[in-house]
Amino acid sequence: MRLANRRYTGAKTRLLKQIDVVIRESFDYSKAHNLSFFDVFAGTGVVSEYFMEKPQFGRFVMNDFLDSNFAIYQAFFAQDCFNIDKLKEIQAYFQHLDSKTLEQNYYSEHFGGKFFSHNDALIIGEIREQLDKLLQSRQISQKEFYVLLASLLYSSDRIANTVGHYDAYRKNISLQDRFIYELIEPIKSNAKIEIYKEDSNALAKEFVGQKEHIDIAFIDPPYNSRQYSRFYHLLETLATNTKPKLYGVALKPQPQNISRYCKVEAKEAFKDLIENLAKVSKVLVVTYNNTCNANVRSNVRLKDKEIKDILEPVGKISLYEFDYKAFSSGKSSFKNHKERVFLCQI
Repeated sequence: MRLANRRYTGAKTRLLKQIDVVIRESFDYSKAHNLSFFDVFAGTGVVSEYFMEKPQFGRFVMNDFLDSNFAIYQAFFAQDCFNIDKLKEIQAYFQHLDSKTLEQNYYSEHFGGKFFSHNDALIIGEIREQLDKLLQSRQISQKEFYVLLASLLYSSDRIANTVGHYDAYRKNISLQDRFIYELIEPIKSNAKIEIYKEDSNALAKEFVGQKEHIDIAFIDPPYNSRQYSRFYHLLETLATNTKPKLYGVALKPQPQNISRYCKVEAKEAFKDLIENLAKVSKVLVVTYNNTCNANVRSNVRLKDKEIKDILEPVGKISLYEFDYKAFSSGKSSFKNHKERVFLCQI
């Protein structure tokens, strides 16, 4: 499985070429070399992956405060050594697990018959327990652990009984046993890659204090009130295996990793981020959409004027607009939906 083979709200997979065109129109990097790229809210990681294929870029900084995304970045992007033959042997063992021989576990008890079939949940839980044991007994390296964990995350998400997130599961459906454990394909790169799991605003301030130099900062913050840590709580639990107490119909843990960009203080957070990034970056690229008049949870937190008012004091801005099909669970209608790309040259 490749990096883009996952369901993720707001993923920029279909906008990569447009983002590239926007950057090149205002910042010609064709003759440059060893450029640095800061993926401030890296999400799926597909934007960094896209620019890693360009020889002009030599350093990438990837950040996201979700545990599941951090594990995925470590699996796909960290250039540490791993033994693929060993991983394939473990994969084969996992693929032959028989649910009839397995005891109940946290995942089967809570998610079986809901997000997964009961048998699939049994196997998913068993694999997750064995990954920790393999790491603790040093039978696998840290890199191998992340590759196997990301493979579990992708394989589980692929067959989950959802519409693409874990805010709810589809009811009145006969769940079939569909789980197949497949390995992800780690990315090979000659670039220097740094991976962080921090609050983006705090990390930007750290970079200012360290007098970092960033050529391009790509900023794709959450747009609305829907918290990603809540949308992907099951993957977060799989990533950490902390087995939290769950609440409500959607079986969510207590709130954690709550983003200010989804709350009323989004404007304040964005302003603080931009002011700090402007001190260490040459170009800021901000993506945001124009969702308004949908249900309250889907409407954007920042309006165009607010974004412009924050960007204008730090550099010259240009606005680009692209048609983009918005994510919908089927309950919201989005007309004339656009994805905006604000480019700010410091």
